[in-house]
Amino acid sequence: MPPRELPLGQQVHAVLVGSGAGAAKQHATSLGQPDLFERVQAVALEEPVPSFLHSALCAMSLPVRRPADDTAPIIRQDGQYTLAITPRPVLQRIDGQQRMTVLGVPYGSLPRLVLIHIMTEAVRTRSRHIVLGSSFTDWMRRMGFRTVSYGPRGSATLIRQQLDRLLACEWTIRWDNQTPAGDQEFMVKEVKLTNDYAGTNGRQGTFSREILLTEEFFEHLREHAVPLDENAIRQLRDSATALDLYTWLAYRLPRITKGRPALIGWPQLAVHFGNEGRNIRKFRQTIRDAWDRQVSAVYPAAKVDFDTTAVRLYASPAPLQRRPLRLVGVNTFKAPDVPAEKMAPSEGFLEGLRQAMGVSQSKAWLLDATVKATADGLTLIAGTRFKADYIRQNFGAELDRVAKVCGLPGPPKVTAAQRLL
Repeated sequence: MPPRELPLGQQVHAVLVGSGAGAAKQHATSLGQPDLFERVQAVALEEPVPSFLHSALCAMSLPVRRPADDTAPIIRQDGQYTLAITPRPVLQRIDGQQRMTVLGVPYGSLPRLVLIHIMTEAVRTRSRHIVLGSSFTDWMRRMGFRTVSYGPRGSATLIRQQLDRLLACEWTIRWDNQTPAGDQEFMVKEVKLTNDYAGTNGRQGTFSREILLTEEFFEHLREHAVPLDENAIRQLRDSATALDLYTWLAYRLPRITKGRPALIGWPQLAVHFGNEGRNIRKFRQTIRDAWDRQVSAVYPAAKVDFDTTAVRLYASPAPLQRRPLRLVGVNTFKAPDVPAEKMAPSEGFLEGLRQAMGVSQSKAWLLDATVKATADGLTLIAGTRFKADYIRQNFGAELDRVAKVCGLPGPPKVTAAQRLL
């Protein structure tokens, strides 16, 4: 039986791994949380499916519920960074006339799901042109919407409303720093999510959209996309707080230095989540409950302590960390017959690394990777700096083992494409 200090989700996960599904289901029932077993099993037994979200939105969240004044900007802070999301007037046809209307800020779980879908499609297709058509309906069903309804309060209609709010907003990111001489440095950048968008609104509430991300936002997303697991997102889709906590931990935990946990006070965490320090006691209980009953079930590798005085974050694997039982052993692939320095990018080392990392991981991190022979040996070139850093930090063992099988003196250097231009 797992230690009692583990959160409920990780307790059930530990029983599932150690004693099997029957014991895990019984343990969840004994905790008074029978649905917890389904949530744990849905993530633990499935191969991770890569999803992505911009790091700024992992660190600083949208409103959980509709604000009293939803035409006012959303302002969030995370260390030296401040994010402001400002709703802008847009043309809408009202009573047969085109009028300028402020739709308001997006809120709740639906715009979070939409943002994850848009950014996942951009990263997956490596294109800033996103189509929300029949594929969007398919995605809604993958997210657990058993029926996609189109009435006034139907799921598709509500998502359309939140999507239109998102697309009408402008985002301002400000960075502040103090120089060694005591001067205050700052940088302000205004970014719009899209250049333009078009679509149709059907008579029965159906809709489709074609979105063109701004080039600046798209390039920034490619560098700062945080990997998530679609299986986990599906289990948390109805709770904006649980989604915020999951994406925030997915962003923070893999970046913490081992042996040096990060300490965050509850008032500081409240600012991240838009609470602004109001009723910290209630906020603390809400976050701890979301962690205990939801997020810990879908992110069992996360190491966090939510005590009454502060939050302690410990170095943890990313949600897409490979599952050891899924790895292909080092002897299950053969080294190429040609010398390593003459290998084609699609052969030899790169093919072996794809096998060792598994299908989902290689799709996420090696989709646009190449291998190049240099004077110093082979170099693995990842698509972005973020991917290169992630491969170095999380797949060192695979790099070493595949290099050994391929007869290389050591693993290739891992870098990003931009650095070789």
